[in-house]
Amino acid sequence: SSCFAIFDDMFSKGQLKFYKPLMALLESENLNTYIADKAAWLLAAVIGHVPTYFTDEDVNGVLKVLLQANGCSEIGILEAVTNLLKSGEFRRLIWEYPGVSETIFKVQPKADSPPKLYRCIFAIWLLSFDGEITSHLKNYAVVKKVKDILSFSRTEKVIRLCLTLLKNLLPFRELCEEIVEDGVLEAVQQLEFEKWRDSELYDEIRDMSSQIATEVQEMSNFDRYERELQTGVLSWGFIHSSKFWAENVLKFEQNDFRALKCLAGLLTDPNTEPTTLAVACHDLGEFVTMHPLGKRKVAQLNVKEKIMQLMGSTDQAHREVRREALLCCQKIMLNKWQDMDTAQ
Repeated sequence: SSCFAIFDDMFSKGQLKFYKPLMALLESENLNTYIADKAAWLLAAVIGHVPTYFTDEDVNGVLKVLLQANGCSEIGILEAVTNLLKSGEFRRLIWEYPGVSETIFKVQPKADSPPKLYRCIFAIWLLSFDGEITSHLKNYAVVKKVKDILSFSRTEKVIRLCLTLLKNLLPFRELCEEIVEDGVLEAVQQLEFEKWRDSELYDEIRDMSSQIATEVQEMSNFDRYERELQTGVLSWGFIHSSKFWAENVLKFEQNDFRALKCLAGLLTDPNTEPTTLAVACHDLGEFVTMHPLGKRKVAQLNVKEKIMQLMGSTDQAHREVRREALLCCQKIMLNKWQDMDTAQ
């Protein structure tokens, strides 16, 4: 912007001594909080917009001062970090600095003020422009935080920024699956029934609802389930959720129950790794519970004995397998008892 162009011009002519005076101010003792916040904002904003005249060492120096007890308020620190993140050149350096991720993600969606929520989401949004950083955001429960903010905040600029952030997260497979699985669609759809002053926000809400709904349909696709089966490696995700099974259980009848037979094959294959065994047990249990002929079809596969073996496995790597095998066996037996009650 034009105001930062002035700094650019003065830096290029060597007419401005900027970094050291402000750093000296921030490092001084008993600094007034208002002054500390404004000094940190100005220094970070100039670095973020005119990064050419600063070094990695300069940025690390600012972060060190910000993240120690230097007189800045919590919002002041978050705002300064956000300003620094505006520089793509330093973004990864800033993210990797100890304490930065905690500063950004310690926000409490239900309790924190709208200004703090906004700055938190703004910082995450800036991070989302770096693919490598974004791929690690799942470790910080970013989707849950965004969903909670969408559910509890009714500040327009906070909601708008959350929607913009979601748009950046959707292209990343793991984050997209989490968006679908955590029910973000419902949280976004609910926003349409709120009263907003800006009518354009309704269009943004509907657009994001449409984008997430498309992903829900794609992830509910039975063909996707079959493709995973063909790899011989199953992993927890939306296509193994109760929602998926409720919508697709009858599709397992296709091709003479081919998918069900593949599941049985994975259970009896001695080379199947533990997570796949656990997911296969879970899915067989879901089939038994939800399909009208579930128990009968599973009985025809002759896998009950194998499930019992897995349930009693002493292999340390099979802890999850034992749990899922037990649950699967319980579902099979539950249906058996229900059949006996019906016969009586």
